[in-house]
Amino acid sequence: MFPLLLPLLFLSASLPQDSVPQQDSLMMEGVDTLREVTVRAGRHIPLPGMVISDKYKQGVVPPPNLGDVIEKLSPGLKDKIMHPFAIKQRKKERRRKRSLKALEEFGRVKTFDELLQEAYRQQLYEDSLANSH
Repeated sequence: MFPLLLPLLFLSASLPQDSVPQQDSLMMEGVDTLREVTVRAGRHIPLPGMVISDKYKQGVVPPPNLGDVIEKLSPGLKDKIMHPFAIKQRKKERRRKRSLKALEEFGRVKTFDELLQEAYRQQLYEDSLANSH
């Protein structure tokens, strides 16, 4: 960054003072340097501490607080920060989640009778195809 700034400093120092416009000379001449701004009715920008009518409250969305941002970026992190000693509770929740997942997988497994019935139907279907040809 410094190698870029040094040539600029030497360049501005070597310029004659007449070529650089002075801010004071603009003010003395009465030149208006401010931009023109148009203000329209109907737009409402709420400011902190301002009393807002009910008509505008519906359109005002409060900014998210730190807890909301943390929860959105990393779910569960706020709980770990706010309750660092709830280790037993979290461990209990993990075990419960694991056991519910195992029960769900166990419920999806076919029983011996279901497998036997399926094999019987498959055999009947294959036999009927063989007899028809």
